[in-house]
Amino acid sequence: MANRIDRDEKIDLTPLLEVLANRFRPRDDQEAYELIVGACQEAQRLYGWVPPEAAQAIADHLGVTINRVYGLLTFYADFRTEPPGKHFLWLCHGAACYVMGSSRLIELLRDRHQLVDHGVSPDGELTLHVFNGCLGVCDLAPVIQVDHHEYWGRLTPERLEAAIEALKRGDRLEDADGTAG
Repeated sequence: MANRIDRDEKIDLTPLLEVLANRFRPRDDQEAYELIVGACQEAQRLYGWVPPEAAQAIADHLGVTINRVYGLLTFYADFRTEPPGKHFLWLCHGAACYVMGSSRLIELLRDRHQLVDHGVSPDGELTLHVFNGCLGVCDLAPVIQVDHHEYWGRLTPERLEAAIEALKRGDRLEDADGTAG
């Protein structure tokens, strides 16, 4: 993902327009509709989210309505239509994590950090996605994945709070065994 771009920053559409011109050339209306998701994924890869200007550029390039683009952006949970926080948290809420207390962690994030699923904390530091599937590290339940690569496991509200403070300080997290994630 490219650098984080805030809502107030001017968006340089040049990289997106180049990708659209090179890789998204529909032959007909049906193919244009089929290319919307891929084009939105490219915009999110470039900007960290799909800014309104990028959504409009995709609609214009593919010859579809902006409503069609936003219909897909809001249907698929992985798309962000708001700038993400500095750090991305996937909180596992699968069976093992649920049984081991992930609901308490969701409550802590909501109550102490004003952070809800698919939301960004008021300070812009964190984006939360509650994953109702399984992250596949059930032995660490309950667990969060941070910035798509590091895990923090066997969480209690206190350990989660410590992880958040470490992130905000720019420290590297440690997993439950004390080794770097």
